Amino acid sequence: MSDPIAASSPSGAPIRLNKKASQLARRGHPWFYRDDLLPGEVLHATMVRVADVEGRDLGLGFTSTVSKLALRLCGSFAGKDVPGREEFFAERLRRAVDRRAGMLGPMDGARLVHGESDGLPGLIVDRYGPVLVLQVTAPFVDRCLDAIVPFLAQLLNAECVVARNDVSARKLEQLPQEVQLLHGRRITETTIIEHGIKHTIRPFTGHKTGFYLDQRPARALVRDLAKGRAVLDLFSYQGGFSLAALAGGARSALAVDQSEDALQLAQQGAEQNELHGLSIQHSNVFDFLRELREGPARFDLVVLDPPAFAKSRRELDGALRGYRDLNRLALRLLTEHGFLLTCSCSHHVTLPMFEDLVRQAAAGLPFRIALRQRLGAGPDHPAWLSLPESEYLKVLLLQRLD
Repeated sequence: MSDPIAASSPSGAPIRLNKKASQLARRGHPWFYRDDLLPGEVLHATMVRVADVEGRDLGLGFTSTVSKLALRLCGSFAGKDVPGREEFFAERLRRAVDRRAGMLGPMDGARLVHGESDGLPGLIVDRYGPVLVLQVTAPFVDRCLDAIVPFLAQLLNAECVVARNDVSARKLEQLPQEVQLLHGRRITETTIIEHGIKHTIRPFTGHKTGFYLDQRPARALVRDLAKGRAVLDLFSYQGGFSLAALAGGARSALAVDQSEDALQLAQQGAEQNELHGLSIQHSNVFDFLRELREGPARFDLVVLDPPAFAKSRRELDGALRGYRDLNRLALRLLTEHGFLLTCSCSHHVTLPMFEDLVRQAAAGLPFRIALRQRLGAGPDHPAWLSLPESEYLKVLLLQRLD
């Protein structure tokens, strides 16, 4: 049995933070460990009122009895008591959906709930037309799916609600890793339209929740830049950047990935959108770039969107080396005045770290590199200023100058 945490008393008195943690909470920090809490009564993972060391209300929070992260704040709520879970989730979910009101067309894809940024720590909700995909990493939220799913299904007329709870973060809370149909009929494949391009989504088996919705702004930029260019799309997955480039008038796009299934989806996407000029390469990207290094092939636009190399702080040094090597290899493949769109989705790799490693990658090259633009995730993935980890996606547009 796991060690319990200090939590609210049977009388409903709130959990109280110690002095140091209270100062952090008042500055907006939302995460707290066991040592940050004052002694209290034993309680299982639940929703509680939280107060600072002087007893001032800090709103609501979710507790955990298992992970090191014992308390996640989820913002203010009217009254002094803990609301019923139906009332709480209805209020939070409706607000989150209202913020994305312009992204609710019948074939839109959008993130409707972005965890802490929407006052719902441990909950992600993505929408792909008639399909909703949930990802839950907090025990209390996991126990409340019977309140969350019916509300969302009715609010959004969802035909299918899927739990993509196969993420490793659930291990930290001793939650099972699983993929489940929670509501409606089983839709294994659906289609969304982004910037006029149709994308096939497989909610039960695709990466993340089915698609990389957070790269919407970067795909729009690639489409704008692509006219007449030869494009190399590295870690392409199902070719979202390749399709955007071809739709923008690229003369060719080469998608490189280790997943044959993803590359087949890229080909299907090109056919579905009547786009010509796509080639695919089933390869390890590191090996592919090293083989290409000595050859004559060069590209006018390279997209480098690798998976998260640093999923923990212990992996950070290796991740930085990997990003640096990849970027150096990619920069060497640019034509004169060519562009590199380079990305990192590791929240442990901060923007200053990422820019520094890109500078290191460019050092010593026989041409200059200009930083043209910085991007992040789209507006449906709001970054909370008090939680730097929520600004996990970093995208830099670089250009070779001669």
